Amino acid sequence: MSFGFIITRHVTCEKTNKYWNQNVKLLRLLYPLRQIIIIDDNSNQDFVKADYEYKNVRIIQSEYPGRGELLPYIYFLRNKWFSNAVILHDSVFLHQRIPFNKITDPIIPLWHFNYDKENIGNLLRISNGLKNNYSVIQRLNIMQNNVLGINSHNDFVCCFGVQSYINHSFLTLIENKYSFTNLINFVRNRTDRCAMERIMGLLFTLEYPKLLKYKSLLGNIHKIGNWGYTYDEYEDNFKKNKVVKVVVKVWTGR
Repeated sequence: MSFGFIITRHVTCEKTNKYWNQNVKLLRLLYPLRQIIIIDDNSNQDFVKADYEYKNVRIIQSEYPGRGELLPYIYFLRNKWFSNAVILHDSVFLHQRIPFNKITDPIIPLWHFNYDKENIGNLLRISNGLKNNYSVIQRLNIMQNNVLGINSHNDFVCCFGVQSYINHSFLTLIENKYSFTNLINFVRNRTDRCAMERIMGLLFTLEYPKLLKYKSLLGNIHKIGNWGYTYDEYEDNFKKNKVVKVVVKVWTGR
């Protein structure tokens, strides 16, 4: 099955420039023939430098600075580079080959987490930018009013970092029904981007309820995410051949 990779990049210094380089080098090792698209979100170009001349890698400078997690979906919708996209942050590193070509679901988050009712006011504000948003707002309000938390973990899947494996036709369906691209006018900062993990996860679940059964490819990020693991620690472990996870996420303040 046709698939490729879309990486969101935000370089702020020499260290963060290492992220996307390491990401691409590992993908090239594991998937030498798959296309890689890099969406650059307002990087400081003084620090952006490729370690090598990578093959089959295309870099797009986003015209929407600060939209982060929303950007891969915006550009994938516009450009059907492949039938299915694996959407990653630059700070995520694959160390073993995952058979993405065998996935038959139109959407599956890479990691998930349970809905936590975080900043409900902002979630509702952003959701107002969607078309046909009644079901979205209703679900968020039900979750907010469910004080006892009954069934609160089973109503929809939150998509960590809005990182996923997604089919282009399914994404087109989401756009046609909800006009998620309207949210480019509502997402401006880190708090808004965190809201996207919940809103996009809700849209995915509404249109593909089977997500409630398996939720994500790699599991609950809060249980397996190794919170606080830095790039320096990762780099040291990598040099010592001590990286044991199939996929590693490093935590960074940008």
